[in-house]
Amino acid sequence: MLMRLFSNAVVRSFDPAASDTTSAVAPDSILVNGEKIVAVGTRAELLDIAATESSTAAALASAGGIGATTVIPGLEIEEIDCAGQVILPGLVDAHMHSVHYADSLTDLDLSNVRSLAEAVEAIRERASQMPFGEWVVGSGWDLNKWDDPRYPDRQLLDQAVPDHPVAMWSVDLHTLWTNAHGLEIAGIDDLTADPFGGEFVRDDEGWLTGLVREDATDLVARYIPEPTREEQVERLDRTQKLFLSQGLTGIHDFDSIASTLGWYDLREADQQHIRVTKYLRGPEVPWAIETGWHTGDGDDWLHRGGLKLFSDGALGSHTSHMSSPFPDPNAHDDAHDSERDVEAEQDAEAVETTDRERDDASGDLGVSAEASEQEYYTYPGSLPEEALSTEAVDANYGIAQMSEDDLFDNARLATEAGISVAIHAIGDQANHHVLNVFERLRETTKDAEERFERPLRHRVEHAQFIQPDDVARFAELDVIASMQPRHCISDLHLLHLIDESAQLAAYAWPDLLSAGAHVAFGSDGPVEPANPFAAIYAAMTRANISGDTTTSFQPRRRLSATEAIRQHTFGPAYAAGLDDRRGYLAPGMDADFIVVDTDPCTAEGLTELTTLDHDGLLGYESEEALFAHAEAIRDTTVALTVVGGQVKYQA
Repeated sequence: MLMRLFSNAVVRSFDPAASDTTSAVAPDSILVNGEKIVAVGTRAELLDIAATESSTAAALASAGGIGATTVIPGLEIEEIDCAGQVILPGLVDAHMHSVHYADSLTDLDLSNVRSLAEAVEAIRERASQMPFGEWVVGSGWDLNKWDDPRYPDRQLLDQAVPDHPVAMWSVDLHTLWTNAHGLEIAGIDDLTADPFGGEFVRDDEGWLTGLVREDATDLVARYIPEPTREEQVERLDRTQKLFLSQGLTGIHDFDSIASTLGWYDLREADQQHIRVTKYLRGPEVPWAIETGWHTGDGDDWLHRGGLKLFSDGALGSHTSHMSSPFPDPNAHDDAHDSERDVEAEQDAEAVETTDRERDDASGDLGVSAEASEQEYYTYPGSLPEEALSTEAVDANYGIAQMSEDDLFDNARLATEAGISVAIHAIGDQANHHVLNVFERLRETTKDAEERFERPLRHRVEHAQFIQPDDVARFAELDVIASMQPRHCISDLHLLHLIDESAQLAAYAWPDLLSAGAHVAFGSDGPVEPANPFAAIYAAMTRANISGDTTTSFQPRRRLSATEAIRQHTFGPAYAAGLDDRRGYLAPGMDADFIVVDTDPCTAEGLTELTTLDHDGLLGYESEEALFAHAEAIRDTTVALTVVGGQVKYQA
């Protein structure tokens, strides 16, 4: 087998034993044998190593051009010219929904619509192109970004799309917007009770509005036809190629069994080119235990992760479990009511109607403010103690999808079977309960790690809002904070929902790292785009994606480029129990790396390379210098992506 020499580069190894991320001087080459790194150093040093191994020395002919290869005469080496660009460890997305992402590339995309009427029109247009009666499926709508931020309603869908069931996921995937046809297929009517951990949203008179939240979405989604197994493989293949082009060499996948089968099929066909750590959903646990699924099993390409449970919902859907209530959506004055009623009538008129009438419709089909704005209630027993007053009972503190005891029982069952646990928690009350669960789970975890002879590293997924006293508990309990920097800047328009008096640690990556906790970065794709360089930009600036410095949220909690990259490399490796083989570039490690056009470790105006810095400037001379470098990183172009020593993507 030919060794490969990737040369003429600036190598930023992120090896904790090296200094190349905090020094202007860096190695220029990597020597690879098979799927492993042999050495990192200068080209001359690595040729000497190769010559020693092959007992032959030789001169090199000019390679020329990035990615160009030359076989060195007399040596079993193929040299790849990196044309002076930068080599970084392969980036890994620690929280991804691969099937949902694949579907989002095919289904209707509502992420760019600016109003309810525009969303309905886009749905109607898609339906007009589909066979009669087929489901119209899409995602990405975010009423918080609409010019008329009103809750969608099934009545407009019933008017515009009477002959198709509709299923439109919100941007956070925690709310489903459907029509009467979709509800009928699912067997849901106005008398259907809410499932625990979910809600069929109703208007003031008790009629279904077509919005379905949290666990209740499963009762509709199960009737949406899934792609065939062959179609799913094709979609996943297209998606992995996109990820590779963005510098991702691996993902932690939190989708259902359909994605597991898809990745298995790709691997069996020798077409899996990105490494996958696969997590389970709750309903799959009995099957996993019966079949002997253990965290850490699998192979180099399809690695077995843990179990995902849900503690709460999402900020944008007002279902994240908080210690302080969300603002009352019905608290507005009469003038605002009147204005919204006029807007609703205009929206109704903007949608082309048909002669078909709904049997259960009566009166004006326009959406009024009273019909479109709902009250949402927390489930009994999930309120913080201080909220259990007469005045607070009807307030919205979000949704506790499982009680603390139920979370613990499920987590213990999985841990005893050798399966680590990842629990979704966005609100501060949810994070507090989840940390309590992991504290109760400590002895069970220790015993399971000894029996199965492997680490079981538990995680909190998202950890967006944390009570100050809980920050240190992540480190004390050795719980990983699996976080998504893009959420911070995508949620800028939602932060008014958070009670400032609570002084919560919000998107607090540096706080957690300073406390000694492990952090792993991901995207939560397709909730956010998968591009990891945009996530690094978000961690550095905490400002909107366009680079507006005035939008920066809590600049003291910015993270340097080098530290953000560590959370996209070593962080996911540690979370998966693979930190002895991935996460940085060093002899004996897996040969997963990328070649890019932007150096995250040097920039004009960067006077001191830092890892953590709470002054907001991260060692840059000015805010302008920081943003200039962050934007250059955001716009990084990937030239090569190497996984297991093989070039899997070339621009």
